[in-house]
Amino acid sequence: MTAHRRPPIPFSEAPRGTCRWCGATILYEDGTKRGQLDRRRRWHPVCVDRYMESDPREARRRVRRRDRGICAQCGVDTYAIRRRHRGRGATKQLRELGFKPRKSLWELDHVVPLIEGGGHEISNLQTLCTPCHKRKTAQEAAARRESRREREEEGLLARAEQALARSQGLLAALEQPAGGAPDAPAARAPRRRARRGPGVTRDPSSATPRRS
Repeated sequence: MTAHRRPPIPFSEAPRGTCRWCGATILYEDGTKRGQLDRRRRWHPVCVDRYMESDPREARRRVRRRDRGICAQCGVDTYAIRRRHRGRGATKQLRELGFKPRKSLWELDHVVPLIEGGGHEISNLQTLCTPCHKRKTAQEAAARRESRREREEEGLLARAEQALARSQGLLAALEQPAGGAPDAPAARAPRRRARRGPGVTRDPSSATPRRS
């Protein structure tokens, strides 16, 4: 395993008597020094197990010891297949069975994928042969695509419903009369112009005509 994948140690510079993983002091648990600082240790026993579980190499070793190369889905013994297919023609035979011709014929699989919140604890790890692991990975990817498509469709439907509600509100506002608006002015009656006879002039200062 490359260095960049090693789990970091939070308190790597802690002095003796302080756990390098959790940062808590390490005390004697029994004997005459019970409750006193134990400067001989750098790790709590529980923290050692937690660190080892977070190391992908150790997790694979534990799963290998637990499952012995037996696939959790189809039950095939990958170690037995490797023993049967050796030497000349083994690559072709493994490919026909759906395996990749390499040293290990099983994969370390997360029962609950990391992208869905799964962790590296041993209870979330299982052994899968190469074909089963490939099939499970494809199914999970298809399920994520379907879930993403459903979320997108729900978002489009919600936006369409919001737009429809806004349109209905605007239409209702246009149909009802405006409250408190002043009445429209009445139509003005046409003004009759006085006929002017011969010799009748209009005085600019008077509203009625006068005869000259």
